[in-house]
Amino acid sequence: MTRELIGFLAISLVVLIAVGVWLSTKKKRQVQEKSISAPSPATSQGEYSALYVSTVFEQARLDRIWAHGLGMRGNAKLAVDLSGVSVVRTGEDSFLIPRKDLHIVEAATATIDKAVEKSGLTAIHWSLGDTKVITHFRFTRPQERKDFEEKVLQLIGAQIG
Repeated sequence: MTRELIGFLAISLVVLIAVGVWLSTKKKRQVQEKSISAPSPATSQGEYSALYVSTVFEQARLDRIWAHGLGMRGNAKLAVDLSGVSVVRTGEDSFLIPRKDLHIVEAATATIDKAVEKSGLTAIHWSLGDTKVITHFRFTRPQERKDFEEKVLQLIGAQIG
């Protein structure tokens, strides 16, 4: 009987913690959605495959943006055209990083919950309404990553070199 009671309490504790995390995330998302603009919908289908890792505040890089569905990691297809960078995500809302809101594209090593080899992530600094944010991607093919970064740099008018 004691073993069953301990097992029941352990399972109950896990369920309680999971519900607490879910409620905390839901509340954080609601608060953020009041102060952060919703991103525009994607304008093109992706041509580059990548893992969408995170979008964080530029001034608080350990604070994930949960608003408007930006919180979940997952597979994505990226496209670069004159309107900006389209992020078409699997199972989540797709969004556009408008050309006028793009600031910098650079290599990064870590973000809120992901650390990789040196310069293993692509970080795009951009403005989501009045909020400056950074969106991170992880490419599996180095040449695809290089092509993507070069196209984004050309789009924002930056020099490579």
